[in-house]
Amino acid sequence: MQSQQPWRLICSGAMMTLSCLILILMAHAQYHSLLFWVAVILFLAGLGWLVLEVLSIRRNTLRYVARMNAALARTLQTAPDEMPVPLAVVDARHEIIWYNSAFSSHVAGGGELFGLKMHTVIPLRPDAIRDGESIEIGMRDRRYRVTRSDYERKNGHAILFCFEDITNYVNLRQIYMDTRPCVLMIVIDNYEDLFSGTRQSERAAALASLEALFDKMLAGTESVFCHMDEDRVLVVTEARHCLEMERAHFPVLDEARKIKVRGRSSMTLSIGVGRSGETLEQNEFFAQQSLDMALGRGGDQAAVKTDSGFTFYGGVSQGIEHKSKAKNRAIAKELLKLMMRCTHVYIMGHRASDLDAVGAAVGVAYIADECEIPYNIVIRTESTMAKLLTDRIEEEMPGCMIPPETARAQIQPDDLLVIVDTFSKDIVEDAELYRMAKHVVVIDHHRQMVNYLENTTLKLHDPHASSAAELVTGMIQYFDFRDEMPQFCAEALMSGIMLDTKNFVMQTGVHTFEVAAFLRERGADPIAVKTLFAESLEAYQHRSKLVTDAKVFGRYAITTATEQVPDIRMIASQAADELLGVEGVDASFVLYPAGEQMCISARSLGKVNVQVIMEKLGGGGHQIMAATQRSDCTLVQLCEMLVAVLEQTDAEEAAAEQQQEEE
Repeated sequence: MQSQQPWRLICSGAMMTLSCLILILMAHAQYHSLLFWVAVILFLAGLGWLVLEVLSIRRNTLRYVARMNAALARTLQTAPDEMPVPLAVVDARHEIIWYNSAFSSHVAGGGELFGLKMHTVIPLRPDAIRDGESIEIGMRDRRYRVTRSDYERKNGHAILFCFEDITNYVNLRQIYMDTRPCVLMIVIDNYEDLFSGTRQSERAAALASLEALFDKMLAGTESVFCHMDEDRVLVVTEARHCLEMERAHFPVLDEARKIKVRGRSSMTLSIGVGRSGETLEQNEFFAQQSLDMALGRGGDQAAVKTDSGFTFYGGVSQGIEHKSKAKNRAIAKELLKLMMRCTHVYIMGHRASDLDAVGAAVGVAYIADECEIPYNIVIRTESTMAKLLTDRIEEEMPGCMIPPETARAQIQPDDLLVIVDTFSKDIVEDAELYRMAKHVVVIDHHRQMVNYLENTTLKLHDPHASSAAELVTGMIQYFDFRDEMPQFCAEALMSGIMLDTKNFVMQTGVHTFEVAAFLRERGADPIAVKTLFAESLEAYQHRSKLVTDAKVFGRYAITTATEQVPDIRMIASQAADELLGVEGVDASFVLYPAGEQMCISARSLGKVNVQVIMEKLGGGGHQIMAATQRSDCTLVQLCEMLVAVLEQTDAEEAAAEQQQEEE
């Protein structure tokens, strides 16, 4: 807009004002005075001058608006192309119909792009983003936030993509995530047993070796660690160093096993990691949770608390039996106190209960009976795998067993629920009864799973024990009951121990034989116990067929039952046990249908951790005994998934061995 002389407008206004004042002063007395008419002429001239100035301003304003419109039009035509933000427009077929220079140079790397498909130019399919949404992608060492905007044109649909360079923000975010504090809690699993009876010099040498191992693990990192106790260490490090340990599968576990005490006993560690918390205090809490989980799974492994649960590393060695049973003795006394305070005791095992679950339940029922507390065993007798034992219970203890529906209708807030032979919410006999109970005691020997029973009043969890029956018998040894244990109760407990130890062959420790001798003194007849393992001729034939049809894949034996038969769970587990007798077989897997579920029964001689394998397929269990139940796949698909996991396991072990050889 051309600038106007402001004095012209001011003068015209002043002329009108002055003439107007003169006219007002002379209006009453001097109408015919010369000065009066001069004032009139000045007023009219000023008015005309003012009108001309207003018209001039209007013309200049219109001229300015027209020129600005032209300038804006030219700018809008060239601005998108010159903008530093990369832009691209594609049509309904995802072909590029327009782009600016920033997109060509920074994103696409130059060249003619018209008519090309978007996904052939950059690693992004247009349908991966919806209208108004954004996504992060990386291109040419840069990170972009891509936003999509849809609009309709006269000749069809068009999509505008805007690429916002967020590389600096991403780098800053990564630095923040890498430097977040993480907490590691490390415990020597077998500290008491390892150094019991050793000389002070041997203990000092072993602990010095462990200290050197920690120094090596944390070398080059900005980490601190301190001893919380003789067998416990707290480490605070940055997330990047913690992730490096995870990617290497915590090599400190393998290095610790090389530390020998008295030349034969290996030191093992359990590590709990907390790194997903928002504060250092929360990470410390997560680390404690992870450590409890690692110890609950047998130790010699690391557990990492993540947003989706826990991730485990290690756990490849056999658990070492703890000789000290002081903790078990204390828990036994607490259980007795709980029973004395409650009004009724309900005892429950896992679904498709076996001899160990039912035998342990009988042992707990004996404890409740000696405390003179009413009790019931909650069990679905139609689906149990210990049918012969439940028949004996009905004879010896009539009315003792009740279905879960009856227990749910009777249970009161002051009642006690004892769960034996399982630590998982997914496989308890009745999950609803567990949720209704206010006081829960858990007695189990399986390695702890992710979906474990929470909010327990008391728990006796020893993954080094052979069976739940062994744990219950061990507690009974601490009680000074006035009455001798009935022979039937002793035989029920003995059957559970014999089942899980495969007649005292697998997972058998010194304490296992001690409790077996205790039960034998109480009248447990091995011949009577053997009758509880009897099976029908049809079941024997089905088991033999499974063994005959088995195929060996490397060090694994796999067989599949294609039809559903009665007692298939028991038949499958027995077939898996028999396949371990095949030369060169370290682990066996029996696949079978059970109703709507596809199942795997896995067994091992100890060289292969079948619990880890089954966990990858959604199951769990013990290191030498585990299982999986799936309802989202067929038996053939489950077999293919199993083979893939086994191949992955062999590849990981081969890579670990190669790494150790290189080191």
